[in-house]
Amino acid sequence: RKRNLKAWSLHTMSSPSHSEIQALLGGSSHDPSIIPKLEAYVRSQVSAVASTLVDCPYSFDANRTLVKLYTFYPNLAGEGGSILSLVSFLSLLRFPDTDLMALNCMIPEHVSHSEPVATIVRCAELLEGCSFADFWPEFRKLGIPEYGLEDGGTVSDDRRMLADAINGVSASNAIRTNIVRILARTYRKAPLGAVLGALDMKDGESVLSFGSKVTSCDGGGEGGTPLVESVDGEYVTFASSVDNTKRAGSAFKDNVSYDQV
Repeated sequence: RKRNLKAWSLHTMSSPSHSEIQALLGGSSHDPSIIPKLEAYVRSQVSAVASTLVDCPYSFDANRTLVKLYTFYPNLAGEGGSILSLVSFLSLLRFPDTDLMALNCMIPEHVSHSEPVATIVRCAELLEGCSFADFWPEFRKLGIPEYGLEDGGTVSDDRRMLADAINGVSASNAIRTNIVRILARTYRKAPLGAVLGALDMKDGESVLSFGSKVTSCDGGGEGGTPLVESVDGEYVTFASSVDNTKRAGSAFKDNVSYDQV
């Protein structure tokens, strides 16, 4: 734990602020000399996922600019694509936004087919296909620093940072929150077993505790309606909305349930 805190502190001290990054993007986005600062900012974003001690806003524009610069100056991308794996991970957490799809087309094939990026891409495909229960075992693989390591290889600091972020609470909860939003838009009622698998949870109490904190406000802000209404017996009831209930003059069925889809 002390090693992780030390690593986070080092990255934070050397990382430019969000305002500095915005200034760089405004005037030097095509200048390869900004690559080290963009890389430092990527590491700070991942550190912020891994630890509440680090505050660093996500920036798709900064990450995309870095990946673009790598395409023009591949010699500056380093070996193994370790920074690209961190960028891919940060994009994955934005699901259901298409950040990863937008970046993946610029990532070299040899990187996207190698670990850990290959597993990150596989995770994105499972989420996009709503195969939520199958997503979690793949996601947990990324929490093992040695996963996918070639014989004789050593675990890099970036790979350990990725594992730390995966094993933290924030990354999993960010994805769970968006899965709850998708389920709530689709179903009025769903079997508890299916929801447990989708959220990688063990019991209905956990679903209710977590789901009641996810609200109809995009940012989960105050005043929103909790999206999980109740957990009774073998079913989870989501808050009624225009998406999961009958609309006047439409073919949508009232109180759409998981079993009916």
